[in-house]
Amino acid sequence: MNLEKQMREIERLRSEMSAKRPAQRTVTTRAVARIIEDVHLEGRMGKFTVEADEPFARGGTEKGASPLQFLMMGTAF
Repeated sequence: MNLEKQMREIERLRSEMSAKRPAQRTVTTRAVARIIEDVHLEGRMGKFTVEADEPFARGGTEKGASPLQFLMMGTAF
């Protein structure tokens, strides 16, 4: 991992954003989820797709992490 390169890219993006008027600085993120079967879900955000499911004890088939586990991973990042 090249931290200097990443920092230069972050600084470049900050500079570009600062040059824009506040109304032009907004970014929209969209996520879509669909039910595959019972509590087995598919979520899409940008180019990424993930599957979520509940454990057997909650009626799931454990085909993916539970939505709560994804939330906990997100807060860990």
